[in-house]
Amino acid sequence: MKPATLLTVLLASALAFGQRFDVSDLSASDSPISFTGTTRILKTGTACVVAAHNNSSQSLLAVRATAEVATRYTWDQPVEFRYDGFFKESGITPGLDFDLVDEGMYSVEDRTYVNGVLVEPPPPNFACHAKVKVLFIQFQDGSNWGDYEEKKDVMARRAKNMAILTHLVEAYDSGGQTAFDAALGEPELKAKAFNMKYEAEYFKMTMIELARKRLAAGQKRQAAGIF
Repeated sequence: MKPATLLTVLLASALAFGQRFDVSDLSASDSPISFTGTTRILKTGTACVVAAHNNSSQSLLAVRATAEVATRYTWDQPVEFRYDGFFKESGITPGLDFDLVDEGMYSVEDRTYVNGVLVEPPPPNFACHAKVKVLFIQFQDGSNWGDYEEKKDVMARRAKNMAILTHLVEAYDSGGQTAFDAALGEPELKAKAFNMKYEAEYFKMTMIELARKRLAAGQKRQAAGIF
């Protein structure tokens, strides 16, 4: 094998494993989250993965953040990150790394047609860059950091989910599986039902078991004065 070819293979292998790139953090200076960018080469081309790190001494119960990451095109892709562990047993623990932007955003092969003719996209490999900003955080003890409007939205969504979970559990307790399925089929609950079905399959439990577990976690947090 020629030296140049060997070097190309080694570079490709290194990129597939991961090469760091700088992430521009636009968050307030006291944000407890830091970021690391890693370039990965997938079958579909370059993926700019942005990982976050919890530098706080507390678990993070909720996180809201935005990002703009490079693509093969001339524009950057806006990304919204929303995490809420209110209905789970634990949040994002101290020292934990978690993906703000993962490979999934880049895993689909682009195909654009104009008048039935395939238009060749730009080259799939490119230099990564990203800008990120943490908007809101709620800590395990219920204290908050960041934007008040984001906090209000988080609280409103929790109240809605609490009402939905209570409704589902009460439907099952009063009318069994038939009443539970009917509640899941209500028009305003179809999106929730879809997500719960996916979660229940992932955790290998029934949907009513999942509903009870999520409701119990939320009630426990409310009992501790966290909303």
